Amino acid sequence: MMMAPSSSTWSSSSAVVSRRTAVLSLSLVAVVVVLLASVLPARATKIPLKLVGAGELGQGALSAVVDRPHRAQERGRVLRGQGGFHHRSRSGGSTTLYTIADIAKDAVGSLAAASEGQKADAVKAPPPPRPASRLVGSVESTGYYAMELPLGTPPQTFHVIVDTGSTIAYVPCSFCGDKCGLHASAPFAPQASSTASFINCMSATCATFCGSRRCNCRSSFEFLRDISLPMMSVCSYARRYQEQSSSTGLLLTDVLRLGPGVGDHRFGFGCETEETGMIFNQRADGVIGFGNNPSSIINQLVAQGAMENTFSICMGGFRGGGALFLGDESLPPTSGDQRMRYAQVHTRRENPEFYAVSVRGMKLGSSKVNVPSRVYDHGYGAVVDTGTTFLYLPDAAYKSFEQLLLASMDKHWDKIRRTRSPDSRYPNDLCYGPLHHKTSGEGERDDLLDIFPDLTIDMAASDPAVEKITLTFPPENYLFKMSGGAHGYCVGVYNNRDDGVLLGAVLMKNYLVNFDLRNNRIGFAPHDCDALNKE
Repeated sequence: MMMAPSSSTWSSSSAVVSRRTAVLSLSLVAVVVVLLASVLPARATKIPLKLVGAGELGQGALSAVVDRPHRAQERGRVLRGQGGFHHRSRSGGSTTLYTIADIAKDAVGSLAAASEGQKADAVKAPPPPRPASRLVGSVESTGYYAMELPLGTPPQTFHVIVDTGSTIAYVPCSFCGDKCGLHASAPFAPQASSTASFINCMSATCATFCGSRRCNCRSSFEFLRDISLPMMSVCSYARRYQEQSSSTGLLLTDVLRLGPGVGDHRFGFGCETEETGMIFNQRADGVIGFGNNPSSIINQLVAQGAMENTFSICMGGFRGGGALFLGDESLPPTSGDQRMRYAQVHTRRENPEFYAVSVRGMKLGSSKVNVPSRVYDHGYGAVVDTGTTFLYLPDAAYKSFEQLLLASMDKHWDKIRRTRSPDSRYPNDLCYGPLHHKTSGEGERDDLLDIFPDLTIDMAASDPAVEKITLTFPPENYLFKMSGGAHGYCVGVYNNRDDGVLLGAVLMKNYLVNFDLRNNRIGFAPHDCDALNKE
């Protein structure tokens, strides 16, 4: 029978084990520290170290190292088969653990991965875009894109067309009666807003508000039956558009409420007393002008320090929608082939409110629209106008474009055919349908679009070191879907005679367009504006 060791003998053996284990502990710490110094960046997080006694070293101490909180990819880590460091138990058995090198390597790897992962997360996770307003409408369904406009106290909300080609905002007044059409929302009731204030005709505001278009005056007695005005005459406006529609009304200020991104600010706008033409018949309540004029929403908010002098519009494709961004802190990122390309804005003395660029040339597919560049400078030049639905070209440029398109379509006579316009009001529209009927699945790109050539436009660059920027637009950016359920597309390019170029909403679909007015330039970047409807 084996006798149990005396207490003195056991204590002596225990001391030897303790010293050996302590050496092993210090060696492990040294290895970890050396590896940490070589792997972690200079500004890594400091790691507190503590002295571990000999009696504490063992499975618990090892677990304290290898069982740290891990990143997701480390939780799948497993033991290295049957090899590795063997801890022999008193019973003579053996348990497979990590080698010392594995422990140190894994601990360092865990910390380094966490450090690099945090850096990557900071780079890969920019703040989500935060638009000032979502857009509704499309080229096909409404012919325009509109935003929400909350006015007054309490707020009365309207849907107004986003228009970079005009300068004033207006909605119907409650006392407009049958001189205004039926729109999406009830008319604005100034008497129901505790913060509404009509502009006195004799005030400095009335003298400067309308800019080069100048404001008018109307007698307060004209509206005695509808509203009590604390002035003899009230500031007024009148606007007439190219398609012969018009809007007239009184000018007032009230609180514009655009949410946390911009906040609440005083805003001058028109309270309509009469509408005609398309403005009378449209579904939208009114228009909001973004043009270069004191009365535009941009100039008013910039003057109050509410935003930087820049805004961006992202209009959705065939399904419409999109977003409006005021300022530049919450814009979607752009880079690489999707980067922003900037054209110089050329302000004309006769039309200072327009944002005009200099078009240097156009191509349809590989064929040049055969006109000299000066043709594009006719009239008011080339105006970027979100309030115009289609693309309008000067007479010579349009005829060359049409000729090139017809020739291109003739090459695909076995796949596509010209068809009658589904809208009897516009019998001369250039429309095409498939030779053989085929439907596309939900979310699929229509193969018919691949038959049409791309449209390329060269513009004078804002960067003096670069002569021009070249923008290539897919066929979707000059086509619109046929109405009435027919499968096919009509060409949204029209003859503007000698009035110049209008780069309308159809061209800007699924492009982020940045009006950087601080630097007198307009940027264009391809972007999935449809996706902004889901965010």
